[in-house]
Amino acid sequence: MEYRPHRTGVLTVAVLASLAVLTACGKGGPGVKAGEVAATGETLVAAAAKEGQVVFYCSLTPASCEALAKGFEKEYRGVSVKVLRATSPDLSARYATEKKSAAETADVILHADVPFIQTALKEGLVTSFKDAGLLPADHPEKWLLDSEGIAGTPYIVDALGIGINTDLVKPQDRPKSWADLGDPKWKGKMNGPHKDGSGYATYYGTVDDHVDGFLESLSKQEIFPDPGGMVSLTESLAAGQYAIQSVASKAAIDNAKAKGAPVDIVFPEPGATGPAFAYTLNPEPGHPNAQKLFAGYVLSEKAGQALHGANSAIATPQVETEFELLHPNLEYYRPAKVEEVSKILNGGR
Repeated sequence: MEYRPHRTGVLTVAVLASLAVLTACGKGGPGVKAGEVAATGETLVAAAAKEGQVVFYCSLTPASCEALAKGFEKEYRGVSVKVLRATSPDLSARYATEKKSAAETADVILHADVPFIQTALKEGLVTSFKDAGLLPADHPEKWLLDSEGIAGTPYIVDALGIGINTDLVKPQDRPKSWADLGDPKWKGKMNGPHKDGSGYATYYGTVDDHVDGFLESLSKQEIFPDPGGMVSLTESLAAGQYAIQSVASKAAIDNAKAKGAPVDIVFPEPGATGPAFAYTLNPEPGHPNAQKLFAGYVLSEKAGQALHGANSAIATPQVETEFELLHPNLEYYRPAKVEEVSKILNGGR
């Protein structure tokens, strides 16, 4: 995929190291630590402009990462955003490796690797907005990660819905609720993420918290598991191999629709859920003033509007969505809960 050139550079990376490097990582080079910048207002803007840039690691879609960066650059024209875009596990590995070698790395990170964040906070590889003194006093509590080892960490949600092939599903048969996926008429006609994928235990488990018997009903539906991710799932849906995609990304569905594919997405009752993309900070940022300025921007209403404009499925504290949001239950990241969800989806095996 090609991108229109502008001041924001968007890169894609491969997995560089396993998360095992965490325990060996150092604190990085000397300098001002996150939260130690005293400047505010125009003084802060001038100091950030002198640094010239902020480094931002982001695992949202390229369009969403770019929307955040361009919105900030428009607001603060003297500071550019250097964006590194990759999957959450790849960013975790990249960042940990760079911290270990004291190389230039992110000032601000936005990704959905909650287990990594738990470990990284404990090891001092990242710090939370609260610990850095950069969390606004009025930031809603329900929009903060509150899980084992994590606190004071703001997040947003890229909500998932149900994908449908409009050639194979009549308008009157469109699922209106998550419970509708348990209808026997869809048996053998759905695809979905691999049942053993730990990331999806959170989505499935959160829905099951709100829909009685949801996991058990899915276990009877012979859903074809595709480990290839959302794009692969939607490609199969668009090709007519399946009528229903049990968990679908609006960004992937919209991209397929733009190419003429007969697909659509439904945000069902009682609400949509999705991965928690959390903001964390480098404790020893390469650009401390720009880090503080950017950290304030990403939690602003303008940033929420920029994200919503790029993808209306992204839920933030500042912007209303077309669907009810079920905040992800982070307990489903725990290995025991992942195993529990997987066992139910596999029919108790």
